[in-house]
Amino acid sequence: MVELLNRAVRAALFFMSALMLAWAFVPEGRTVAAGLALGTAASVANALLLRRRVEMLAKLAENGEARKSGLGLGARIATVLLAGMIAYRYPDVFALPATLATCFFVQIAVFFTAIAQNNHRSDGKG
Repeated sequence: MVELLNRAVRAALFFMSALMLAWAFVPEGRTVAAGLALGTAASVANALLLRRRVEMLAKLAENGEARKSGLGLGARIATVLLAGMIAYRYPDVFALPATLATCFFVQIAVFFTAIAQNNHRSDGKG
């Protein structure tokens, strides 16, 4: 699982690098590129929050302790809301639809990375 997440985060960082190049060389698309970068950054933050939460739950299960309640989902929702509020507040810098469209980039990248890894490991028999 850690390997899948690392690959997805790496893909997100490459995507953000390409967006910064697009922002630099395509002036007409600066708001879209910045919005896509903001949404991808929120997605990476959410992935890292989720990873930390899963590791914490694994340690609790390993020690046999009771599960502590927390704000795991709330923190991830707040991250997406913050990205959306930033894009809404500064429409001349960030495109809101582009920001919201990429808030789930890492999760989708993990899905496709897992499919590719599963197909690579299978022997083609079903």
